Amino acid sequence: MVFQILTLFPERYRYFLESGLPSRGLKKALLELRFRQLRHFADPRRPGRVDDLPYGGGPGMVLEVGPIHRALNSLPDTYPVVFFTPRGKRLNQQMVRSFASLPGLTLLSGYFEGVDERVAQNLVDYEVSLGDFVLGSGDSAAICFLESVSRLIPGFMGSDQSHVEESHEAEGTLEYPQYTRPPKYMDWEVPPILLSGDHGKIAKWRKEQSELKSRNM
Repeated sequence: MVFQILTLFPERYRYFLESGLPSRGLKKALLELRFRQLRHFADPRRPGRVDDLPYGGGPGMVLEVGPIHRALNSLPDTYPVVFFTPRGKRLNQQMVRSFASLPGLTLLSGYFEGVDERVAQNLVDYEVSLGDFVLGSGDSAAICFLESVSRLIPGFMGSDQSHVEESHEAEGTLEYPQYTRPPKYMDWEVPPILLSGDHGKIAKWRKEQSELKSRNM
């Protein structure tokens, strides 16, 4: 799957891409990432400047439409553009699954006081938010999105079944509790049913626990 990323800080993605599953995904050619540094597409009369004061006054600076438009036009492929913004639709697992079915996506991060509204009106296909809180930039949101979508690419996880019973794979449900060795630590014990070897009872217990956690979330 191809991710085309428009950003002011491509270095922020380095640790994510050089560690764990993303690193292996790149080596196995399951992921292809193409970065565009927005400052490279600034107006030649203002080298490196991609923001300006907001019309009508107010605090902060606004990311200009021109560098974003030029950066998009420089990309070799046209994929849906996902813009990370507080006003976007809140991301959920069903949306992640839908995005993961596509051959590629273009990710756009917001910065400063905001982004010129003409970007959302004319250049963006999806506006996405991680929740009702504010980040310093959209890069953190883009990295979370990238990880969430990537792990659903066939072959990306150690097993393609790894995500099947996870939280939110079925709408509104949380995964059952997990335990591992030792069976007793201090006076904290693993539920005996998980040690019973009775897979039917274990499956029933897990379903009940999942439903209980989901009701209480």
